[in-house]
Amino acid sequence: MPSDDAIKTERTASLAGAFSSADESTAAIAFQAHLRMVKGQVDGALATRLDALRVRLREVGGADLEVVADAMKSLVIRGGKRFRPALLVAAYEACGGEGGIAATLGGCEALELLQTYLLIHDDWMDGDDLRRGGPTVHAALRAHFQDAFRGDAFGILAGDMASSMAQAALAGSRLAPGRVLAASREFAQLQVDVVLGQMLDMQGAASTDAQMDRLHELKTGSYTVRGPLLMGAALAAASPAARASLERFARPVGLAFQVRDDLLGTFGDSAKTGKSDVCDLRRGKRTALLVEAEKDPASAPYLNGVVGVAQASEGDLAALRNWLTESGVRARVEARLSSLLGEARQALDDAPPSEFTALTSQGRLVLLGAVEALGYREQ
Repeated sequence: MPSDDAIKTERTASLAGAFSSADESTAAIAFQAHLRMVKGQVDGALATRLDALRVRLREVGGADLEVVADAMKSLVIRGGKRFRPALLVAAYEACGGEGGIAATLGGCEALELLQTYLLIHDDWMDGDDLRRGGPTVHAALRAHFQDAFRGDAFGILAGDMASSMAQAALAGSRLAPGRVLAASREFAQLQVDVVLGQMLDMQGAASTDAQMDRLHELKTGSYTVRGPLLMGAALAAASPAARASLERFARPVGLAFQVRDDLLGTFGDSAKTGKSDVCDLRRGKRTALLVEAEKDPASAPYLNGVVGVAQASEGDLAALRNWLTESGVRARVEARLSSLLGEARQALDDAPPSEFTALTSQGRLVLLGAVEALGYREQ
């Protein structure tokens, strides 16, 4: 694994030159170097914070509470890509913030701890037993307690604990109190949005492209892209114009992230995603693929008896996946994904490189690399 100094050198070299002359390959290298740097710092900080929680829970409640901390840490450390903290730091630097990851580490931890809370509760609501290639928190605790009710209850409490720790991490940021307060307001808003999005998802009523976009904007885009970017901007005391540029960029990237997630949920490699490739279909989850498929009257024989049917056979699931490909549904959703990514690139191109009105060229280069990394990820 390269040293922090090597990563910093690679990242600096990758960012050299004007944004207008940078191709997507250069931007991809810049973002991956940025992501490695952020991930290394965030992983270490999260491990330290969760180890301290483990000690505290053991002191208070013994082995049963200690295992709750172990389940939380396993989820946090196991496979987290740290896209959200990377976007926060990229936005902070793009808006002229100084100190990079050291200055923003509290906000970065907060985003990952919030993600932990959301995943724990989402997995329980969806009845999923697998996440990131290992047991979900409620599944691990059911096994420990040999009791579904107690396992679920402690799982929900673990999520609540992660949410509380997220607030504490952000509040402990070292930047000026006014900046931390502004970022806290953004953090609170993204939490309202993502919970509202989860409500819409549980309602299961999205049946048009516009309704699906609204669901995706709230449930995923809010805390995956828009929220982290605006938190970074707030921590940097960004200009209104810089904030506006980030918002124009955030919407298509956030939608693209979820569209890609929908594609991976049906066509992804389970060994890479760490999730089943049939759960979305069996659960009847409202996805971009399903909404697109329902536009075609010929879909009925393939959807009926499969979508939302927990005991759907492997043969019927395979037939539906084949039809989604052969009918052009998959291709149309992939074309939408490409269009959204193009819209995001255009938003960066349109941001004038002025110190007072937009984003730094270095920051935009990293954000350009994020477009590909989030939109075409394999897990």
